Parts: sequence; C-alpha cells; structure tokens
Amino acid sequence: MTHKGIRPVPSPEAYEEGKGRSVSITPTQFVMRPFSEIPPRQWLYGQHLIRGFLSLTVAPGGVGKSSMLVVEAMAMATGRPLLGDKPHMPLRVWYWNGEDPREEIERRLAGAAIHYGISPADIGDRLMVDSGRDIPINLATESRTGVVIDRWKSDALIDAIKATRVDVLVIDPFVTSHSVPENDTTAMNAVVSELRSIADATGCAIDLVHHTSKAGAMNAGEFGILASRGAGAVIDGVRSARLLERMTAKETARYGVEDEAVTYFRVTQGKPNLALPGRPVWRRMVGVRLGNGRDSWEEGDVVGVCTEWNEPEALAGFSPHDFKKVQDALRDAAKDFKASERADDWIGYRVAEAMGLDVGRGLKKERRSPLQNRARVKARALISRMQEANALVVKEFHDSRNGRPIKVVTLGDPVTGDDFATLT
Repeated sequence: MTHKGIRPVPSPEAYEEGKGRSVSITPTQFVMRPFSEIPPRQWLYGQHLIRGFLSLTVAPGGVGKSSMLVVEAMAMATGRPLLGDKPHMPLRVWYWNGEDPREEIERRLAGAAIHYGISPADIGDRLMVDSGRDIPINLATESRTGVVIDRWKSDALIDAIKATRVDVLVIDPFVTSHSVPENDTTAMNAVVSELRSIADATGCAIDLVHHTSKAGAMNAGEFGILASRGAGAVIDGVRSARLLERMTAKETARYGVEDEAVTYFRVTQGKPNLALPGRPVWRRMVGVRLGNGRDSWEEGDVVGVCTEWNEPEALAGFSPHDFKKVQDALRDAAKDFKASERADDWIGYRVAEAMGLDVGRGLKKERRSPLQNRARVKARALISRMQEANALVVKEFHDSRNGRPIKVVTLGDPVTGDDFATLT
C-alpha cells in the first residue's frame, strides 16, 4: 500500500496523545531450513553495490569521484570491466547528479566513451542520466515539528525505478537529495531510512555519494571512513562504504610516478558489513580531448576520465642485498649526490649504475624509451624505500655560489633483514 502525501515525524505532543492506543507486536519464530535454500546476496558491482541495500562513496572535492562514478555506470551498463570489476550481466543504471547541468555530465560520459571505445550499441537503453537542475529530488525538509519526508517524491522514485527496471541508482552528491542539516543525527537517520525503504521496495542498489569534512579532507588516512561529513547516521545506515583518498607526496616518491600526485587516488573499503575487507585499489585521472571545438572555442574540451592504475611492478623484488649494493656504490664514490632529478649528479644515476639499470641519463622524458622510464620508476622507488629505512639520508646545505639551499643524499645506517621486513 502506498503512502501519498507529506507525513512529518510525530511531535512530542502527538506522541503523548497516542500513548493510550493498543499496539500488538508478535516476535517471529525462527525455523531452521536447509542452508542451501537461503538466497545468496546479489552483489551487482564488486563488493560495494548489493541489490536492495544502500552503499556510500565518500571523497573530498575535486578528487575525481564523479568521473569515477560515470565510468562505473558505463561499466555496469556495458557489462565490461572498465575499472577491474566486471558485473555478472549488463545492468540498468540511473546516474543522477544533483549539482551539474546535463551538458557537463554528457562531457564526462563522452570522455569515458572515447577513452574506452564505447559505442551507443554497447550501452543500449541501460543507462539513464539526469541532472538535479532538470529533475530535482528533495526527499526531506525541516519544519518546526521536525523532519518532513516528502512521500509523494519517495513514491515517485519507487514508481520510476520499477517502471524502468533500474538495478543501480547513483545519487551524486547525497546532500542535493534533501534539505535538512547534515549534522543532525535524527534528520540524517530519517533520510537514510527513507532511501533504505526505497531500495528495499524496488530491489535496487543505491549508492550515496558524500563529501568529507574539511578536517577529513586534509587527513583522510587518519580518519578513515569517519572523514565523512556530517552525522554518523549516514555511515551507520549503509551496508558498504568506501573512501577516496588522494595520493600523498610520499607515495608519489615511493611509486616513482612522474605526474602530479593529484591525478592519482586510492579507493579503500571503509565499512564492508556484508563482505570481507578488500585491498585498496588505485585510480588515475587522464585527460581526454572531446574534439568538440567550434567558434571562439576552437580547441574544444578536455575532460578527466577515471582509469585503473596498478602499483608498478618495479616496486617488487627489493632485498637487503639491493640496499647494500647501493650503499657500497655510494661509499666507493666518496661523494654525496643531489636529491633533485634535474641535477647532473642525481642520486638516481648512481643507484642505476649499482643496479645495472639504464635510466636514459641526460635524456628528457619524451626522448626516453619505455624501458628507460620504467627503470627510472624502479630507481626512484628504491631510493624512497632506502630513505624510509634510513639507509639513505637527505641533508640540506647552503650553496655559497647562488645562495640557495641544496639537498644532497648521504649514506645512512646499514640495513638488516629485520629492518627490511618492516618495509615490505
């Protein structure tokens, strides 16, 4: 039975008036049936989206979350493993963005389609996209008596999901689907409960996209999923929550990436209630030109597209013996080397000689071969690991010639097998 109209949360006065009513609740007896008869959980995408449940994606602004969600939507609609996870079948997906105009969403979709080679036939009629500027969804407002859930809007969502047989609904961002205070636990619990009812009534998986707090954005690694903005009722009300974190400067050095760290981010499971915790995965944003230039905008648009990124294979296989070879090579040189890769006597060149690597000494990136670039990744990663183990030490000196500080790398402590085990 549907519930039309707007129904507020009962006020204390209304509650007192109704205390005399008789209410009957009878517990349900549990009968153990053959375990094979229990239906399995219907995971729709990876270990994050499950039919009939709410999930949560938390990220700081500008990290690439909307671009990632667009690619995931296309992966589900096509049935292709664009970011590693492959759905069991092509799914019907409704991506609703409450902030951006439709044309901006189309640009992200176009960039993803170009990068991954997706045609209209690959998607069929399985992807639905709307902007909150055209179709607003405001499930809850605040009144003098408390939270008011708009059940007309709730029923309309249920009818729309059922009519179009939507498997996955993405609400990006969650804050645009209501107008109640995010820090109010009671208010957030009411909104999340209503969305949970919608998921249950339709058998649809709903992914709520949420922002981090300002403090959480600065140190998401420390807060974990609790970096999420507002009341904890949002986290409590979902069954799977994941956190997006930017790559740190330390990780940039460790992985030997040459791009800006801002183009890389990690996706970590923060609340895997219905599955075992999975390993974090990395994503990388790449620029894709749309070829839509015209009039005064001849160059057209370049949009960011989310891609899968794996830690370089060059990071594997280091041993205390490698550390010792590098330290012996530095000791034999009887000099310190520069920390800057732009310097002629960069420490990486000496490390490469010790390891037998061709890093294309003196060559700019565009003139180096792929093998030379990968060798540089390994040299940078080894230097970073040795610094973590205090086997190499960076010191800063004053350059009397130009008056600027200069960083050099010197020998540190010898590394034992026990010390190395703490780094791997």
